[in-house]
Amino acid sequence: MLILISALTLFYIIILLILIRGVSQLHEGRSQQTPAVSVIVAARNEEQNIAACLRALAEQDYPAVNREIIVVDDRSTDGTAEIIHGFIRRYKNIRLLRIKETPAGIAPKKYAIQQGIRTSENNILLFTDADCVPRRGWIRSIVGYFSDDAGLVAGFSPLDRARIETIFTKLMCLDSLSLAAVAAGSFGIGFPLTCNARNLAYRKSVYEQVNGFEDIKHLVSGDDDLFLHKVRDNTDWQIKYAVGNESIVSSNAPQSFGHFMNQRLRHASKGKHYSTPMIAGLAAVYIFNLLLLLLTILSFWSPHLLKIFIGAFIVKSCSEFILLLKTARLFSFQSYLKYFPVAAILHIPYVTIFGLWGQLGKFQWKGAAYHAEMKSESEPRGN
Repeated sequence: MLILISALTLFYIIILLILIRGVSQLHEGRSQQTPAVSVIVAARNEEQNIAACLRALAEQDYPAVNREIIVVDDRSTDGTAEIIHGFIRRYKNIRLLRIKETPAGIAPKKYAIQQGIRTSENNILLFTDADCVPRRGWIRSIVGYFSDDAGLVAGFSPLDRARIETIFTKLMCLDSLSLAAVAAGSFGIGFPLTCNARNLAYRKSVYEQVNGFEDIKHLVSGDDDLFLHKVRDNTDWQIKYAVGNESIVSSNAPQSFGHFMNQRLRHASKGKHYSTPMIAGLAAVYIFNLLLLLLTILSFWSPHLLKIFIGAFIVKSCSEFILLLKTARLFSFQSYLKYFPVAAILHIPYVTIFGLWGQLGKFQWKGAAYHAEMKSESEPRGN
């Protein structure tokens, strides 16, 4: 076991060092142009959040004549549409697209985004979620990365909006920073691994070039990173990660453990659809954390195993902290790092439990029960 733990620890450190190097290679966008853009927001039963989102989009530091905001109401049964209509009366560049029914065989959100893209008038498309609030300079910041050879730009979306701040919500925000660190580092080395649909942009021509969501449309999740992989593997477009405070899109932290659990299960459920090398890497990371968890249990009967665990844990945690610190400095997010000691302890069971559960179990999303693929068990397709 010592040899296996040592090998996996070395592998983990090498991966983190590569990501740290990638983060160091990121830089801010240089384009000063303000081309016409389309912002697409898919919303389902978001009456509690949509107003803040639209207000932030309407007040962007970007020429109003060069941006359209398309809100796709995905079969909402609450007052979402009424709130959107209120904004439409005040802002001429906001319009509403309502979906009555989702066709069989395609995930609801992907269908909503697909319809938004089809009705968009511009080539540069920006995406965020209805429970998100972009910074005032978000559009300008993201567009700044669209040089002539750039096809896709992703950004940081921290879970730093909480009605009540607790240690749980702060840990969730730190978790979102860790995901951003992996994304930013992989973008920096030229092999992007993941991104978040809450803060994403790409050219309409790129979407059409890779045939949109066609081969991933049946998966409930993946309108962000699985689409990213299609662009990475099938085109020659440059793919960039936005840095700086104005590129941030803040999102709501999960308000309960149940909400958090289902969110993470939904994200983990698409893991089996990654490329073979990525699955192999994720499997190695999973086994590494699983062995560390087993070491803590076995050390009750074999105290010498505790020394092995402590050594591996210290090396693992120090490497993770350096990556997080490097990423946090890009967005002035260092204040959340004080919760790292707690997060480091919880990270091992977190990866072990949710990594496996996401492949085997089902989850709740938008009031319906799902598996990774479109097998909704409780939600009708129409209203």
